[in-house]
Amino acid sequence: MDSSSAYGELGDIDRSELQMAYGACVADIELFTRQQWWAGAYALVIYALLLAGVHQLIDPVAEGSMRPWVLVLITWAVCLYGLLAIKRMQISIVVGRRRLDRVRAHFGRAFQEIWSLARPREDIHRMLYGVMILGAVLITWMALDKAYNIVLPVAVPTLP
Repeated sequence: MDSSSAYGELGDIDRSELQMAYGACVADIELFTRQQWWAGAYALVIYALLLAGVHQLIDPVAEGSMRPWVLVLITWAVCLYGLLAIKRMQISIVVGRRRLDRVRAHFGRAFQEIWSLARPREDIHRMLYGVMILGAVLITWMALDKAYNIVLPVAVPTLP
C-alpha cells in the first residue's frame, strides 16, 4: 500500500486494520458464494429425491390421491426456501463488496489504477434462481403428468 491516499497519511495501526478488514471481507464473500452453490446443490439433491418419490409413490390408477399434491407442495417449499437462502447470501455478498470498496478507497494510487480496470459482473445467483425454478417446474409437471396424465403442450412437427 502507498503511504498516502485520498484520506491522507495512514499510520501502522490503520494499515494493519485495513489489511484485516480487507481479508475478512474477501473471506466473507468467498464463504457466501460457496454457500450459494451449496444451497443450489442441496436443492438439486432434494429434487432428485422428490423425483424418485414421484415414480415410487404416485399411482396413476388411484383416484383422489393427495400424494402428487403433497410432493408438489414440498417441491415448491424447497424452491422458495432455496431462493430465499440464495437471496440472503447475495445481499451479504453485496454488503461485503461495498465494504471492500470502502477499504480500497484508502489504498494508494497505484492500486486504484489497477483496480479501476473493467471486469465482468458476477451474476451466478441468477443462474441458481433459474435452476431452482426450472427444477421445481419440471418436478411439478412430472408429478401431475403421472397422476393425471397431463402433458405439456409441445408442438410436434408432422411428417408430410
